[in-house]
Amino acid sequence: MKTKIILFHLVITAMLITSCQKNTDIFIPDTTSAGLDTNWVSAVTDLSPVSEVKKLLNKEVILDSIDATAGATFVTLEGLTVIVLPQSLLISNGQLATGNVYIETMLIKQRGDMVRLDKPTTSSGGVLISGGEIFVRIRKENEELHLAPGKTIYIKYNDSSPSSLMKLFYGDESNPEKFNWIQSTLNGSTAIGVTSQGYEIVSDKLRWLNCDYFLADTSGARVNVTASLPADYTNANTSVYLVFKDIKSVVGMYGDATSKKFSSSKVPPGKLAVVVSITKKGTNSYYLGYETITTGQTNLNGTQVVPLKPQPTSITDIKAFLATL
Repeated sequence: MKTKIILFHLVITAMLITSCQKNTDIFIPDTTSAGLDTNWVSAVTDLSPVSEVKKLLNKEVILDSIDATAGATFVTLEGLTVIVLPQSLLISNGQLATGNVYIETMLIKQRGDMVRLDKPTTSSGGVLISGGEIFVRIRKENEELHLAPGKTIYIKYNDSSPSSLMKLFYGDESNPEKFNWIQSTLNGSTAIGVTSQGYEIVSDKLRWLNCDYFLADTSGARVNVTASLPADYTNANTSVYLVFKDIKSVVGMYGDATSKKFSSSKVPPGKLAVVVSITKKGTNSYYLGYETITTGQTNLNGTQVVPLKPQPTSITDIKAFLATL
C-alpha cells in the first residue's frame, strides 16, 4: 500500500511539472529580448551592417593586364578607351614600374549605379550634373601604382548628348562616410575634350574621376531634404540618397548621430526626385524604402521631411529597382 501511495504521488508530481512547463511555453512571454537596435554610431566602420550591404551592391571592375614599360591602349566592354603611356607608372618607392601590371576599370553612367557604388555627384555640398564617373586603378601584384610626375592618362568614351560645360573632378576618398568630388586644377580644354560622340579626358591622377559641371540655379533658393524613418533605422545599418529624375545627379543624405536624421545638403526646389533608403538588419535581412517627391514641397523652416516605409527586399530586387532610377 505504501508503495502504491508513493507511486501515486510521483505520477501526480510529474503531471504537475509537465503541465507547468507547457503553460510556461505557451503563456509566459520572453522578457529577455533586447528589443530594437536604435543605436546611432559616431563613426561607421567596415563591419557596420550598412557597409556590408554596400559591398553586396558593389559592381565588379573590368580587369585587364598591360606592360608598364611599353604602355597600352585598350577598350573595355563598357566602351571605355584607356591609354596608358610608356614608363608613366610609379611603385611606392618612387621607381618606375616595369613588366606586367593589372588595370581595373569601371564606367558609371546610370544614377542607380552611382547609388550602388555610393558615389553621389556632389562637391563640398554643391550639386553636380554628371556625364560619367570613371574608376581606373593600376597595380603590380598587390601594390597600387601612381602616375609619375608630369605624366597623364587618357580616357575616351561615347555619350549620346555631350555637354561643353563639363569639367574634370577627382574623387576625394579621405572621408569613407562622405565621398566628395574635387575639381581638377587641369580644367579647361586640356582636361576635358568634347566631341560629337562623347568625351576625351586627360588626367594626372588615377582612381575615381568624374566628368561634371555644377547645377546652375539662378533663383538662389535652397532646401534641405530629410528622411523620416522608424527608430531602428540608423546610420549603422542604413544609407539614404536623393536621386534626381530629370538630371543625372545623386545627393547623399547622410546620417547624423547627434540629430539622428538623414539629411541632404541644400538642393534647389522644384526638382522631381526619389528618396531611397537601403538597410541591412540582422544576419540576412534587407529593406528598401523609396518615395517620389518634388523638392521644396511641404517645406518647413527650410527642411522638407519625407516619410519612408521600408519593406523587406532581396538584394537582387534592390539592384533591379536601382536600375530603374
